[in-house]
Amino acid sequence: MSKQTCIITILGFLFIFSCSSSPVQTDSLDFSGVDQFLEITATLEKGTDPSPEDWEALFETPGYSMLTQSEFSRGFFREGFRLVFMPSLQEELEKRLDEEKERPAHFRFLHHYLDAKQRREAMAEYADSLRANAGTLLEASALKAKQFLPPIEADDYIPVSFVVFASDARGYTPVVVDILFAMELGERLHYLIGHELHHFYRNQILAFDREQIRPVDANIVWVIDQIHAEGVADQIDKRLLISDEDGPMHGMADRWEEMVVQTPAYLKQMNEALEGVAAGAEEIDVAGTRLREMLPMSGHPVGFYMTNLIIRELGEELLIEQTGNPFAFFRLYNRAVRAANGESPLLSAGAMEVIGDLESRYIIH
Repeated sequence: MSKQTCIITILGFLFIFSCSSSPVQTDSLDFSGVDQFLEITATLEKGTDPSPEDWEALFETPGYSMLTQSEFSRGFFREGFRLVFMPSLQEELEKRLDEEKERPAHFRFLHHYLDAKQRREAMAEYADSLRANAGTLLEASALKAKQFLPPIEADDYIPVSFVVFASDARGYTPVVVDILFAMELGERLHYLIGHELHHFYRNQILAFDREQIRPVDANIVWVIDQIHAEGVADQIDKRLLISDEDGPMHGMADRWEEMVVQTPAYLKQMNEALEGVAAGAEEIDVAGTRLREMLPMSGHPVGFYMTNLIIRELGEELLIEQTGNPFAFFRLYNRAVRAANGESPLLSAGAMEVIGDLESRYIIH
């Protein structure tokens, strides 16, 4: 993204949201990961290994700290950054780049770091432009999030950390967003952040306490909660971002559609498992574990399918009213199935009995 494009993106935000004059918290956006990445890689490009203290400074930034606690090792980043940025390793890099071509796009990490190397200046300019206009971006994201929330007093923002790791983002706390991925999203970045901000606000009005869930019920409650949370939040961003042919998420369009189409099969399996629990033929922890393991993409496509049906048949108002109650979401889904004359799988009385029992046990009245 050129400097001119960055400025146009920010001006677009300012034009759309300039009518708001309320102060906005801006320290929720963290760019320390990008700053440390630029320092580390500048040292590597000189043919010098960064000191242990330099590497520690990188991994102590919120974004890289979260990534290395969850799914990547520190060695993974050290090796990748050294291969791409250290001139003496060019021959080994060429070999590894050839090997990486066989992987799906989201796993071509070295190619991504090479892209970052070639766009260092643009990346730094883009980070500066976001830093200077953080309030505008956060306000735009909050407006997107609140489209699918009941009226709530919510003036705080989930922390977002920008780093370089892959053409992707992660919904941790802090949310971790690859800076190049953000650049490709351009003016649509606030849709992605709005999705994560919806989770943040929803958790504040959640009608049950996750800490009170019994271990035996933990997996089935997780499945129910995850399907609801992602299904509603995906209304904010997925349809737009995946359909954008010029955007970084369009490559998953076919796979996304395939998973959404397969949702009825999952719902039938879920129904059978819950019926087994209701009949005493299966323990709830066993059923919950199996359903969690089978749930595609952490519930995104299943929730998206169910939410689309609810909105189509019942409207958004009822959906929004139950934002804090994932168990009620499944009742709404059944109502929508009946309104649609059964074109989607109906959850049986036995399955809904199990969901209702969980609701009675955990919902705070």
